[in-house]
Parts: sequence; C-alpha cells; structure tokens
Amino acid sequence: MGIDVDQELSPSLQEKSVYIGVLLKSFPQGATAIQKLIDLALGRKRLERLTERTGTERIQERDQERDEVEQLTLMQKVAGPVGVTPPVACAVMADGGRVQRTECQPDSKTHWYEYKAGLCLELGNLTDAQDPTPPDGDPCPLVPSFLMNFEQVETLTREIGQQAAGVDEPDSAETAVGTVDLDVSNIEKLITLAKAEPQVKARSKRELPLSPRVKRRDVVATLGDIKEFSRLLVARVWKLGLFQAKRKAFVGDGGSWIWGLWEKEFKAFDFVPILDIIHAVTYVFAAATAGRPKNAGWPVYQEWITWIWQGEVSRVIAALETRQQELGEPTDTDGDTSPRTIVADALRYLQNQRSRMKYPEYRKQGLPITSSHMESTIKELNFRIKGTEKFWGESGGEAVLQMRADSLCDSDPLKSFWQRRATNRTGFHSSAGARSRKQAV
Repeated sequence: MGIDVDQELSPSLQEKSVYIGVLLKSFPQGATAIQKLIDLALGRKRLERLTERTGTERIQERDQERDEVEQLTLMQKVAGPVGVTPPVACAVMADGGRVQRTECQPDSKTHWYEYKAGLCLELGNLTDAQDPTPPDGDPCPLVPSFLMNFEQVETLTREIGQQAAGVDEPDSAETAVGTVDLDVSNIEKLITLAKAEPQVKARSKRELPLSPRVKRRDVVATLGDIKEFSRLLVARVWKLGLFQAKRKAFVGDGGSWIWGLWEKEFKAFDFVPILDIIHAVTYVFAAATAGRPKNAGWPVYQEWITWIWQGEVSRVIAALETRQQELGEPTDTDGDTSPRTIVADALRYLQNQRSRMKYPEYRKQGLPITSSHMESTIKELNFRIKGTEKFWGESGGEAVLQMRADSLCDSDPLKSFWQRRATNRTGFHSSAGARSRKQAV
C-alpha cells in the first residue's frame, strides 16, 4: 500500500527514536529506552526497520555528496569549498574495526569482516584548543614518564597486541540481542547525554605530549572496501576545508593500506605522514626484551625508546641488526614468539616506517604523534555494531554504521539531514499530488 510502518510518528519522534537506536548497544535496549522515556511502545523490529531505512537515506545523501566532490574540476578542488574557512592545523587518521556479517568470508568459515573508519580533526595546540599556533621548539624533549614505566608499557603493548591480533572484546553483561531492562540511573544518564552538545573527550595528562588538543572531529565509516572508503574520506576532508589547512598530518599504524591511501590521496596536499608512536613502542619493547630477562631487557628498551623519541631511529635499527646477528635469522621452526622472529619483525617494521618517525620535528610543528583519537573512535563505533551475537546484513550494517558515525561528528550532519528530510518529503508529496491532479484533468 506504500504506507510506512512508522507513518504516525512525527518527524521529531522519528529523529529521537533513530538517535536512541544508534546510541545504545542494541535495538532491544533502544526500544526499552524509548518506551520508558517517551511512553512509546515502538518495539524492537519496528525500531530496527526505522533506523535502517533512515540510515539508507543518509547513505544515498552521503554518496551524492561524494559524487559532487569527485565531479569538481582540479582548480575547484585546490581552491576548497566556498564559505568554509580552512583550519590552521588538522589531522586525518584511518584504521579498521571488526564486525560480524551474516555471510561467511569467501575463503574461510568466519563471519568477521573489517570495516574502515577515518577521522578528520581540527587541531589546537597541546594545552589550549583555541590556540592552533605551533609550540616554540620541542614542547616535550624528554620521554614521557609512562613510556619509562615497565608496568604501564607492558600493559600498553599487550593491549595493542590484542588489537593487532583481532582478539574480540568481551561482551558486556547487557546482551546484544536479548531484551534488557534499563534501570532509572541509566535512563537519567541517557537523557543527559541526549541533551548535551557533542564534546571532545578530555585528554589525560599522559596523552598531552603525544597529541594536540582537538577542536572538532568528524567521523567517516563504511563496510565497503578501501576504494570506497577512500572516496568517502577524501570527500569529507574536502568539504571540511582540511586540504587547505596550513599544517596537516596523516597519522596511522603500520598498515600498508593506510600508507597506500596517504600516498594516493594526501601526499600531494602536503599531509605529513606520521607513524603512531605507540605502535613503534610495542615493537621496540618486544624486541628489547626478547630472549632477555627483565633486568637485562628493560634498560635496553629505555635506551631504544629514548632514541625513538629523539628521532634517532637509525640507531635503533643498527642495534636491532646487531641483535639479529647475535640470535641468527629466523628458521622455519621458529614461531611468532621466538626471539629471532620478534627481532626480525621489529627490524623490518622500523626499516619500513623510518621516514614516518621524525617525532621531534612533528612535535615542533604541533602535530599529533599518536592515533589514540582514532582508536577511541573505533571503540565508540564498536560499541554499537560489534558483538559476538551481532550479525549484520550488508545494507543494514552499513546503514547503522553510517548513522553511528554521523552521531559522533561535531559538525552534526544529522541535524541538517533531518531538516532536509522533512522538507524533501513534504515537497515530494506535494508534487506527487499536483501531478496526480494534472493527470486527472
């Protein structure tokens, strides 16, 4: 009959319902929250259909924006978007998250797929988001204390190692598929969160030497491949005016697809490529302590990380080459945890990444040397879409991922989307009625 299942819901109720549908961990939780907050028995399936249908509309709008940017002339791309003031300093970051799909991987029996996500950041300085001027000299010439603390470094490297290995995070006590009864305290928190303006998370003192303050962030995410992700990220970066910024960074881990993306799309615009220093720390720590007792390996790590912090990567590479000669080359019988394998991996990693490890220079320019913002964003996306009991179809997963990413953007693209949606739908029904009357005549 052509009647939407949610036709009796006002645009405002639809907007609130969809927001809760992507804010909480699952649709059952969302339906429960909606019933308690606004006394509306929407139901889980109905909320799911409404959210995914709305997300599909947002994807169509997103793709249209992407196509419009791609159709611009070279001069228009270089000039930047009209009416947008470029930031003084910015950073672009990229990474991958994991999500379960209803279909298996073609070459395996697993349902886990990787989605791609990007971060567009307008930067301030290390201590004041309103001040984008670079520091006078190196703002942090000494290695931060947490990188010289054995327990903290060991914990840090273990977390990074689990992420690299794709170890699943345990589900919370609130199951992803079962109906959950939210208590009053959670509802009050939800109301506060819904009313609050988007805020950039406060950085801890531990992070200050590694990353300037963030003035604004935008998030791009898709289940599509690297080609599709690249098109979406470039379009968003252009629309925000980041290509025209004076100081620009592109930060990532050692993933080859990340640096291929930088090479193809961002190198020509003078985005400075920066390896996340925390990933470098994991390799240096593992290699320094491999095949050595703690009391012998820890001083080696401290010396090597000091060299890394000071930008003297060649000294660490030389030390690793010496260590590899002592241990010998890896053999076919060596596993991933063999000291020979660990040292060889670290040596290869630093050799490949050395051009992106000029950390004193980056700090002097007021650019970030860590991708912690990106990793935090991946966790925020994962909160909604990742779970051992969550399986997404391609269209539904992309729709929810898009709405979740939009909800994390400080530019608030959903605000204008809902306004355009109401206007366009009103215009559509009006024009459809006019055409019907004309045909009847």
